[in-house]
Order: sequence, then structure tokens, then C-alpha cells
Amino acid sequence: MRNIKYTFAIIITSLFISCEGYLDKIQETEGLNQDDVFSDIRYTKEYFDGAYTHFLTEVSSVDQSPDILPSMSMSGEGYPGRTASPTPETYNFYAQGDYLSLMNRSSGSATTPLFVTRYHTTWKGIRIINTFLESADVISNAPEEEINNLKGQAYFLRAAFYHFLTKRHGGLIYLKENLSINETITVQRESYESNLADMLEDINLAIDLLPKEWPSENVGRPTKGVAMALKSRLLLFAASPLVNESNDNQAWVDAATAASDLINFANQNGLYTLANASAASTLDVERDGADLLVAEPAVLEPYRNIFVGPGIQKTIPSEVIFMEANQKFFTYSGILNPTPRLSLTVGFDIMKFNNSPMNIGALANFIDKFETKNGLAIEDDPSYNSQDPFVNRDPRFYNNILFDGVPWQVTSSPKNTSGFADLAIVNEEGKYGADLDDPSRTTSPLLVYNLTGLRIRKWIPNGAYWNSGSTGAFSYHVNNIIFRMPEVYLNYAEAVNEAYGPNGTVPGGSLTAVAAINLIRNRVGMPNVAAKYTGSKEEFRERIRNERAIELCFEGFRYDDIRRWKTAHLEENKKVEFLEMRWQGGKSSTYPSGFSYENVEQTQLKKTFNDNNYWWPIPTSELEAVPTFGQTEGW
Repeated sequence: MRNIKYTFAIIITSLFISCEGYLDKIQETEGLNQDDVFSDIRYTKEYFDGAYTHFLTEVSSVDQSPDILPSMSMSGEGYPGRTASPTPETYNFYAQGDYLSLMNRSSGSATTPLFVTRYHTTWKGIRIINTFLESADVISNAPEEEINNLKGQAYFLRAAFYHFLTKRHGGLIYLKENLSINETITVQRESYESNLADMLEDINLAIDLLPKEWPSENVGRPTKGVAMALKSRLLLFAASPLVNESNDNQAWVDAATAASDLINFANQNGLYTLANASAASTLDVERDGADLLVAEPAVLEPYRNIFVGPGIQKTIPSEVIFMEANQKFFTYSGILNPTPRLSLTVGFDIMKFNNSPMNIGALANFIDKFETKNGLAIEDDPSYNSQDPFVNRDPRFYNNILFDGVPWQVTSSPKNTSGFADLAIVNEEGKYGADLDDPSRTTSPLLVYNLTGLRIRKWIPNGAYWNSGSTGAFSYHVNNIIFRMPEVYLNYAEAVNEAYGPNGTVPGGSLTAVAAINLIRNRVGMPNVAAKYTGSKEEFRERIRNERAIELCFEGFRYDDIRRWKTAHLEENKKVEFLEMRWQGGKSSTYPSGFSYENVEQTQLKKTFNDNNYWWPIPTSELEAVPTFGQTEGW
């Protein structure tokens, strides 16, 4: 067998054995060496598909191990309910005073920090891709089109792996060939701009090589549109203040053009059409309205079906560009595991309690971002009543947020058998809500309950059941979405607004930044953006950011968004507020629902965010192996 190469210093040390594992498995079971694997398309494809098992998103965890999801818990959207101390009020995920404490939470290992595990896993994927690309030309028993389709996937995956790394750690080293284990490694880190150029080169190659659509047996693999979506996401990140410190307008133009190219491609080919839930404008969510306390309102079904659905069989929703659709890929026990990943991640309150879920609850200060159904921020709408906060909100509120009193079947929790969400500090029976973590307990709970007073409805099918074991019975699935079209329209609106203003368009185009946002809003029954918010680039920028927070909430975007905007250090993004509801004896003009509502700041949970937190450090093991590589500035 010819000399095996490895991706980076981490592979030479802690990952030496694990990175080679897939080829080792082939050798042991089939007696094949590396030349044999890449001379036969059957074995090549099996080896190549191993890269997908290392493809992480912001709402997935390594090997499905317990994960507090940095993109969720560090973004101000939510806070985990899992506690390790006898009394819940003393447990603090931010106890060390900065975000490194959160990143250092272990994931599946008592000794390996979460962010290090994610870092290493991504490099493993890069090694598989580079090994394939180095060997692809020796494949002799496959047509050129089939080999090019594999190459297209490889270029996409390499760019995606690097984007996952560089958006957090900054510039690294962009390896297009693996380093030999016999080489003396004295590499230095490259700039983010250099890595960006390499990522774009790979993405453009992927766009050229990938098909528009795959036949049914390959559904779930990246397509031309998927590569274009990655390009849009990447260029928006590169145009933003974190990277584009001089606010070079050309970076915004490039981002706007990439999003426009995908919008035009989709429209010309009848792809990625937006879900139509415009009938949600008729939701009766007044106080005592017919739809206010409905688990899954019928008029929202076209929108809700994007995220959850019945049974084990997944159907790709119309506006989804890329998701974990094929059970052969992205499974947490390898590509041949027979059980697809039906739940989004154990970070959420998913369908079983026995796999260390974190039960991330929505924060009260985050849900204040949902406008009223009149299309106004709650502070701008005189009809909004803070003592009746769940009425007459953006229809997406009723898909995304599960609040007290909504009928809800939780088949896996023996504590709440009422059939309703019970999240009040003092409920109508004068008791502590059954869905909340009781502060009077003196031992760690067997099950994981809510701390924030609000649950996340977006990813929890009502009545979902998933029992233990890979052969268990499944009644619902969750669509693990990686790219969907609304993100592209939001990318377009943000870039066009910065480059050309609210009513500007890309050259030769007709879609304005305002019109792009209205498309997203109208298809869920929201009115156009109010004119008071579109008068200037600066005013509209804030509404675009708010719209992005609502449409993409709990999908793993916000932490990267507040980093790239360089707003993560602002007070509003550091504070943590829980909702406290207390029964007041009955309905009244002061308390229309009979409950009082208060957003209570958890001062002991307030996050610290310093300048160095905008970029993550390099694992210490890297620097010990290759001192010339250099630590991230500020660390």
C-alpha cells in the first residue's frame, strides 16, 4: 500500500488512528489497499461517502453526543435546561465569565472540549476529500460524468468543511493535498482572505460539476444549487464587518450577486419555491381567539411542514435546498447505519429524554423580537400589551414558540400528563408548572425540564414518540435543514441594502432589498415591512437583522450573525431573561389572561463577550505539535 497521508498535525497525533479508520475497515474486511479502493468505482464511492459522516452543522453534534449547541446557547436565543447541580438556580453555563467556558463543555468525552471535538471531526472530513481528489484520476471503471459528479461533491464538501472552521477560527491552512506523516511540519497560518479565495475556487468548481438534480437513489447529495447556496452564505460572511473591516462596497456587491444568481437559477428551473402559508394572516389569535391555543394551526401547516412531519419517511419541502434527506448519509453511527437521524439534535427538547438532551428553552428577551401581526415592533405598536404578550403576534410565533396553555402531548415525560404546556411559576392550581425544573428539588433530576418559561415549538412535533434503541417505533421526523431559500432572500436583502440601499437592486435586476424581505413575510401572512423602517440603509438594516432573527430562529444562524455584524458584545445580546408567569386569580383588565407576565433578567447568567471572543482559539494540541502555526490573536 502506498504511503498514506494525513491532513494536519492533529491527525499525526490524536487522530492518527481514527482518521485512517475507514480504509482500515476496508483492508480488514475485503483485503484491499488504497490503490485497489481507487481503481474500482464501487469501493471509491463507499470510501468517499465516509466524508459525509464528518459533515457538521450548527444544529448537529458529533456522533449525536450531548451538545449545548454553541450557535444556540451563545447567541441569546435560548438557554439549556440540563443541570448538573442539585439546585437549578446555581448552575451556570457561563460560569467562567467568557464564552470559552461554554466551548469547553465536553461532548462525549470527559477530557476533550466540545469545540476541539468539532475542530478535529471537520479535519477528518477534509482528509477523506483530499485523499479522494488525489486518487480520482486512477478510477478506470466509471464514466467521466460519474467521476465528475463525485469531484463536484468533493469540492463542495471541502469548501463547506473549511467554512465551518474558518468562520470560527479565522484563517488556517487550506490543504489541497494531504501532508505526509514523514514531513517536518513548519506551516504558518494563512489569512482568512487567502482561505476565502480557495473556498470560492472550490465552490465554483463544484457549481460547474454538480448536477441540477439527482436521480431518486442519490437524493440527499449536494447539487449545483447547494453549492450556489454555500457561495451566497460564504460571501455574506466575508462582506460583513467582522471580516470586511474597511466596509469595502465590492464585498457587498459580490454577496448580492451570488444571492441573485441563485434566485435567478431557482426561478428559471422551477426549484426551491417558497412555501405558501399566506393564509396565516387569518389566524384568530386575539385574546380567547379560536387559534391562540392551538398546537399546530391548520393555516400554518405549509410552513410547519418545512420543519417537522409524520412518520420516518422524509420528503424534501419545496423551499429546502439541502437537508439530511437520505438515511445513508449524516447518520451518527456511520454511513451504513440503518436508522436515519430523525431528531434534529439532542441539544433540543426532542422526542426522548434518555439521551442527555439539553432541552434548550427560548429566552424571553429573544421572543420580544417577534413583531405584532400588524407588522410593527412590539415597542412601536400601541395595541401590544406586555401583560398579554402571546396575542396577535407574527404568525411564525405560533410555529416557533410553545407557551403556557397550548395543548401539547408529551409522550416521553411522566411528570406533565395534563396534555397542555404548563410553564407558569404559579399555575391556575397554585402549583409550580409541571414542565419547569422545580427549584425546590435537592437532587439532580432524572429528566430534563425547562428553565426559561418558554419552549421551542419549531422542532418538536406534537405528540412525537421515539423510544429507545435503533429498532424503536417512530411516529414523527424532523427535517435537518442545511440550506433553504429564505436564507438566500435574506442574504440578498442584506447585501443589496448595504451596496445599493433599501430600494436598490443588483445591476440588471428588478428585486429590491425591500421586496425580497416582503416575499419572506407575505408567504407567512405578514404584511409588508412598514414604511417607517425603510427610510434609510441604517433603518432598514435593523429590520433585515430582525427579520433574519425571526425567520431563521433556532436554526443555528444567530450566533454567527451577531459575530459577523460585530454586535455580540452589545448588552442586548449578553443578557439572559426568563419569563415568569403567575396566576392572579382570574381574568381582569389588568391581566387579560388571568396571568401576570414578567421578563426577569438572570444576572448570574449574563454573558461576558470581549474582543477576543469574536474569533475562537486553536486547540492547544495543534500548537504543541506545530508551534509555527500560531494561536488566534487575543488567545
